[in-house]
Amino acid sequence: MTERFVRDMESILGTGTVGILSRGYGRETKGFLWVDSDADAKDVGDEPLMLARKLPSAPVAVCEDRLQGLNVMKAAHPHLQWVVCDDALQHRRLKPTLSILLIDSTQPIQSDALLPLGRLRDLHSRLKIADAVVVTRLSDESSEIRDAFAQGLPADRPVFGSRMQSEPLRCWPDDAPCNNGNPEESPDRRERIIAVAGIARPERFMDRLAERFQVVRREAFSDHKSFSAADFKRWNRIIESDRLHALITTEKDAMRLPKTVIDGVPIRYEPMKAEWMNSVQLNGWLTEQLKDRTPATV
Repeated sequence: MTERFVRDMESILGTGTVGILSRGYGRETKGFLWVDSDADAKDVGDEPLMLARKLPSAPVAVCEDRLQGLNVMKAAHPHLQWVVCDDALQHRRLKPTLSILLIDSTQPIQSDALLPLGRLRDLHSRLKIADAVVVTRLSDESSEIRDAFAQGLPADRPVFGSRMQSEPLRCWPDDAPCNNGNPEESPDRRERIIAVAGIARPERFMDRLAERFQVVRREAFSDHKSFSAADFKRWNRIIESDRLHALITTEKDAMRLPKTVIDGVPIRYEPMKAEWMNSVQLNGWLTEQLKDRTPATV
């Protein structure tokens, strides 16, 4: 979702006017770091690395202290007008110029609890500070956005909808030769694969693959799992013994694959993109907000 917001903001304000600041969850480093497209996910985190590769015109940085990170970014890039901070609502010292709350339509927040008992990172009452709400992972805009109001959303806030759309599979690493493997019509002629994912709710990804491939093996790991040479050796044995065509993973997981141990394992990954379900209304609202507010952080 961060990628989509940055692309839309750049289309309104111009290339290079929007940056991204993340905590870099799962990284093994501390403090402020710039994220280059050739960085190691262990140093900067998988999601910031993915964003740096997909958005080469936007400066991307990681820092657990968001205020420090913003100051460093502004000093290095004085032309920046906005910085998008993901997962920053719970940072009380940070006073956003524009706050957009994302709510997963498949996981109602009213029945959820704060970490570690639940998945929430902040109080339900913080809904009131959001300037707008985006209900994600929708399938039917009209009914599901209305249902979101039953979750306690402020009635006076604009509510928009989005859905995730998968893109054609790509090879890992990007310069590796591979066959995209378009499945045949007959299920028994589809490619036989192993599906690997270390993300939240990996079953959605794996079920989606099962519609196109014969998913012979499924391996699900904890979110942000660091893969090792031992994992690759095991996957290689599975591919050989089960006569599989490829290993398919998510784009975020691909950021954590060690390139030095992939020999013999044909790998593909699935990119995803966010689509607005009411794009005219959202882009109109976003344009008005960006031009009316003092550029700072979002």
